[in-house]
Amino acid sequence: MKRYYYMDLLTILATIAVVFLHSSEYAFSNQTNDPHWFVAVIIQVTFIWAVPIFFMMSGAHLLDYRERYDTPTFFKKRISKVFIPFIFWSLIWYVVNPLIQHEPINYHIGQFINAVMHDSIQPIFWFFYFIIGFYISAPLLSKIINKNDKSLVLYLLTVNMVFVNLLSYYYEVRLQDDNMFLHGVQIGAAGGIGFFVVGWYLKNTILPIWVRRVLYVAALLSIVIMVSLTIYLSVKRGKFAREVYDIWGLFGFMLSIGVFEFVKSHLSTYRPGLKVQLLTKKIANTSLGVYVVHEFFIYFAERKLHIGDGSLKHMIVLPVIVWVISTLAILIMHQIPLVKKIV
Repeated sequence: MKRYYYMDLLTILATIAVVFLHSSEYAFSNQTNDPHWFVAVIIQVTFIWAVPIFFMMSGAHLLDYRERYDTPTFFKKRISKVFIPFIFWSLIWYVVNPLIQHEPINYHIGQFINAVMHDSIQPIFWFFYFIIGFYISAPLLSKIINKNDKSLVLYLLTVNMVFVNLLSYYYEVRLQDDNMFLHGVQIGAAGGIGFFVVGWYLKNTILPIWVRRVLYVAALLSIVIMVSLTIYLSVKRGKFAREVYDIWGLFGFMLSIGVFEFVKSHLSTYRPGLKVQLLTKKIANTSLGVYVVHEFFIYFAERKLHIGDGSLKHMIVLPVIVWVISTLAILIMHQIPLVKKIV
């Protein structure tokens, strides 16, 4: 399988962006009189493309899996690479949470299963539910992709943009119920299908220069609009307007594909030296592990080192340190045969 080094770099950048997002949750406090709150909002919006990039790369890597192996092999690989780590780390967090939160310990297998089914163990694990849903849908989605005829892919993306990125986002920002068409359209308007499919499309399409420039401008404008609208509505409503920079919304979608396309178009022919290739690959392969462990280090910094979540140190310096420590920890764990299978 051909390795795309720009995807390794995207993986590394997205992993760092995730840590910045989880280190700037002070934005949720809606402390609009604190200048640091504005910094938190800017960081939240600027890095909101992190998880969508993971979705897009999953689509880019896996929607053409039939060219390499059959569907049973596809599922075996996904179970070992994602599902098993998901269950393992859900169990770890289930056990550790009461200790961190200083709550009564009352472990029960039924409680654990229920918590997994309702995503109530570790909030950031919502990512797994979408990615596993994509894997389940992949055998069907893979049937509509065709490098020689992308009309069905474009149709699917159009449906997604109209019903999810535009209509659903419009009602969400207005704090109104979703439009009923969203629930009626079963193909193209569910979960993260737009990100998975657009990832494959961008990987396999050379966009004209003028289209790329439009995407870049749209991405930059999306940041400005989301920051401005988040601040305006948060102040006006008296509660944090998190829905403004929803990744499923138009601006979150445009920002994410703009970032993906920018890195791809500038580094698609990137071929580093052998040592850099090896290092880049190793660091990129830590992404899942960093995702599941970095919150441990954030909690430690907050509770043991007493770094306030509203401080600039927490929002700007801490994420870099946490990413480095998490990456080193996972690199060490990768040296242990059994442990490497769950990170």
